[in-house]
Amino acid sequence: MKKRKKNLRQILIPAFIITACIPLAIFALISQERLKTSTLENMNNQAEADLQKANQSLNMTLDKYETLLYAITTDEEFLSLVVNANDSEEIPEADAYNMRRDFAHICNRNEGVDGIQLVLSDKRRIFYDRLSSSSVNSTWMEKVKIPDETKLLSYDVDKDTDNPERMFHIGRKVVNYWDISEDLGYVILSVNLDELESVLSAGKGSRVYLVKDGVIVGAEDTKMLGRQEKALDSAKVNQKAIKNARSGWSILLCQSIREYQKAIEEQVIFWIMVALAVLLIFVLLIYRVTKPVMISVNDIVDAMKNLEKDNFREKLEVKEKDSTEIQEISEGFNEMSERIHNLIGQVKESAMEQKNAEISALEAQIDPHFLYNILDTINWKAIENEQYEISEMLVALADILRYAINDAGEFTTIDAEKGWLEKYILLQQEKLGEEIELEFKIQDSYGKCKIHKMLLQPFVENAIKYSFRGYEGAHRLTIEVSKAEEQMHIIIANNGRHIEEDQLKDLNMGKEIKNHFGISNVRKRLKLYYGEDTVIYFENVSPSGVKVHLFVPLQEEQKDEDSSY
Repeated sequence: MKKRKKNLRQILIPAFIITACIPLAIFALISQERLKTSTLENMNNQAEADLQKANQSLNMTLDKYETLLYAITTDEEFLSLVVNANDSEEIPEADAYNMRRDFAHICNRNEGVDGIQLVLSDKRRIFYDRLSSSSVNSTWMEKVKIPDETKLLSYDVDKDTDNPERMFHIGRKVVNYWDISEDLGYVILSVNLDELESVLSAGKGSRVYLVKDGVIVGAEDTKMLGRQEKALDSAKVNQKAIKNARSGWSILLCQSIREYQKAIEEQVIFWIMVALAVLLIFVLLIYRVTKPVMISVNDIVDAMKNLEKDNFREKLEVKEKDSTEIQEISEGFNEMSERIHNLIGQVKESAMEQKNAEISALEAQIDPHFLYNILDTINWKAIENEQYEISEMLVALADILRYAINDAGEFTTIDAEKGWLEKYILLQQEKLGEEIELEFKIQDSYGKCKIHKMLLQPFVENAIKYSFRGYEGAHRLTIEVSKAEEQMHIIIANNGRHIEEDQLKDLNMGKEIKNHFGISNVRKRLKLYYGEDTVIYFENVSPSGVKVHLFVPLQEEQKDEDSSY
C-alpha cells in the first residue's frame, strides 16, 4: 500500500505543537519547583514570625503577673505580717485575716487570677481561692507545687487533664528586707490558662501548643491537653518550636501543609490550562498563517513543473503580499546570489542578537558599587526632604557595608575598627529604640596598631543581645586598648546582666554554647590568624556587667600603610 503523503500544513502543525510544548513543559517544571521552594520558605518565615509573636506575648503575660508578685512581696505591711507568721507557732488570726483579705482584693481586681497563697518557710499555707470564694477550704490549693527554693522566680503549669480549671503558677520568694539572709517563704499566684489566649492564637491553618517536659499543657483545642508532644508528629504538619527562656516552657507551632499542597495543585491545574490554551491558539494560528503560504508554495510547485518541461526562462513572481520567507525562496529561485546575500544577513542578525543578549546579561549584574550608589542616591533624597536622621543611618549603613565587603578578613587598625563600631552602635540604637553609651579608652598610639577586621563586633553584639536584654538603666559599653608585655590587651566591658556561672565556666573553657555561634567563630578566626598566641576569657563584674579580655599579638602599623577603612 502506497504511503500517503503529507502536505506542508500537516507537517507544520505537529512540529509547532512539539516545539511549543517542550519549552512550556520546562518552564512549568522550573516554575513549579520555584513555587515549592518559595511556598516552603514563606511558611517557615511565617512560622518564625508567629513563634516570636507568641513568645513575646508569653513574656508580656508573665511580666504582668511578675509585677503583681513584686508589688505583693515588697510591701512593708505584708512583710511584717509574714515575719510575725513565721515567728509564731500559731498564726495570729488578725494577721491571717488581713492577708486573706488582701489576697481576695487582688484576685477580684485582676482578671484571670484564680488564687493566691503564701507558703511559709515551715510549709504552712495561707491562701484565698477565688473559684470557691474561700480562704479555708480549697480542692486544689494544697496540690500546687512548692517552688524551687534556689530560685527567686519559679514557673509551673497544671498537667492534670481532669481539672476543668487549668492554671499556671508563678512563685516569688519572700525575702526579709530587714534581714536579707532570711527567706520567709513563697507567694504563689495561680492564673487561669485562658490568660494565655494571645499566646495560643495563630494564623489560618496553624496551631500553637504550650509544652512542658514533653506534655501539652496549653492549646486552643482542649482535646490535646495532657497528650505527649510526640502525638503531634504527622506528615501533614510543619512543626517549629521555640523555648521561652524565662519559664522554660516550649512554644510549638504546627502548620497545616494543606495550603501548601493546595497551592501546588492549583499551579499544576493552571499550567495544564495554559498548555491547552497555547495548543489551541497554535493550531488556529497555524491554519491562519499557513493559508497564504500554501498558495505561494503551490505556485512554486507549478513553476518547478514548468522547469521539468525545460522552461528555464520561467521566473517566479515575487509577490509583495507573500511572507518574507516565500519571497526569499522566490528570489532565490530566480537569483542565487540574492539568496546567499539574504542568508549572510540572517547570520549577522543572529550574531547581533547573541551579542545583545550577552550585553544584557552583563548589565543585569549588580556589584557593590551599584549598591553604594543607590544608598547614596537615597541619602540625598533624605537630605532634600530634611530627613537628617535617616540620612545619618544610610551613611552609616553604606560605610558598614563597604568596610565589611572590602578586603574582608584582612588587617585594619584599632581606629578604623572604632569608627566602624560607632556606626554599628548607631544602627543598633535605632533598631532597639534605646540609647547605648559607647566609650573608647585607647592608650598612647595603639589606635594605629593592626588587628583583623570585625574581631570585636561579636562581643559587642552579644552584650546588646544578652547583657542589655531586660536590664533597666543606662546601657554602657566600654572598649579599652592597652599593652600587656608583647601583646595588645583589649577589654570589652558592659554594665548589663551577668553571665550565668555554668555558662561563664563553659565560655572560659572554650566549649561551644548553643546560640553563641559568634563567639565560637571568633575563637576559630583567632586560632587561624594568630595560632596559640591569643587568649580570651570572660568575667562578671560587680555590681553588674561583664568584661571580655582579649589578648592578641601586638602589631604596629607601618607608616607607608593605609587603613583599610
